[in-house]
Amino acid sequence: MLSAEIIGVGDELLYGETVDTNTAEIAASLRPYALTVRRTLRVADHLETLALEVRRAWEGARLVVLSGGLGPTPDDITREAVAQALGEELESDPEMLAQLEALFAQRGWRMPEANRKQALRIPSARWIPNPRGTAPGWWVRRDGKDLVALPGPPAEWRPMWAQLLPQLGLPPRPYKQATLKTFGLGESRIAELLGELFQRSGPVQVGTYAHTDGVAVVVRGEPEAVDRLVGTVRSLLKEALWGEDGDSLPTLALERLQARGATLATLESMTGGTLSALLTSVGGASKVYLGGLLAYHPQAKAHLGLPAEGMVSAAAAEAMATLAREQLGATYGLATTGVAGPEELEGQPVGTLYVGLAGPEGARSRHYHLPGASREVLRQRAAHAALAFLLGALQ
Repeated sequence: MLSAEIIGVGDELLYGETVDTNTAEIAASLRPYALTVRRTLRVADHLETLALEVRRAWEGARLVVLSGGLGPTPDDITREAVAQALGEELESDPEMLAQLEALFAQRGWRMPEANRKQALRIPSARWIPNPRGTAPGWWVRRDGKDLVALPGPPAEWRPMWAQLLPQLGLPPRPYKQATLKTFGLGESRIAELLGELFQRSGPVQVGTYAHTDGVAVVVRGEPEAVDRLVGTVRSLLKEALWGEDGDSLPTLALERLQARGATLATLESMTGGTLSALLTSVGGASKVYLGGLLAYHPQAKAHLGLPAEGMVSAAAAEAMATLAREQLGATYGLATTGVAGPEELEGQPVGTLYVGLAGPEGARSRHYHLPGASREVLRQRAAHAALAFLLGALQ
């Protein structure tokens, strides 16, 4: 099996100033090809270190992809490192230099002298046009191998990579991936349910991945094997399964409401507006979502007629949902109340959530205890829990 190595470049990746998602995304894009991603790594803006890692990758891999370090500043040293690793000299390309100068002129700016380095390349490199920035990429094809250097910003490298990838001539392999999305089950419980179906090798692999909208069960491998296994996994997940592949909870909830000719209003406490933000992130949400109220301080809750005590409870969640429905004249009211931390409230631990739902058939609620290392993660999970509860009720 041929191999690939992917290198993210930049001090900011090592120290967490920028979270490296590029290497993982590039690796995922290689799944339909007969390549094993042998490793992904992050390397500092240090010329000798980066050149060493590029040389190692080039000696052992069929494909090497670098992300970052193609800017105009002194710490952008990917060009220099690749040249050193491959034993070639950098040369200025007059045509690329003219293109860069024209790009700055179109924007009404004078091109800084520092940007001239972006017109440098080694003789074996071809330019990869960058339609969204000033940093063109490199494509080196030599010795039966490929090396690709891309800029770091995702908005720039994604269209460049999408255009280049089919041109690399990588050997394809039969491949399919299906994602089953659940809420309310932890990874260990899902692994228990799947039993021997939880496979990490062979013609099909199964894995679980926790996200703010629940736990995704990913089935990948040979298309026929994936198709056979997905049906079985669906039957085991049952009511915990809320969507598949590109589905999102806010989109599905709004679509289900629209199909019923119903409308929705929200009243949030614990989620602090996160629930309404998720709903309004969907285009056309105003056809269904009338709006929301946010009552965070006890004084605001009292102003709405809610009790000062006992607000972290099922009864409070149902009262809030009923109030949202009545105040905005919606078919359904959805409410969140709980404890986002950092301290417990009303004797309830951090991560406690009550979701209330009120509709023509009355009010109901559900109690969750959510894991989360921060208030922001808890708010996101709580908002998705509310949408999962709504979606389940509408089914």
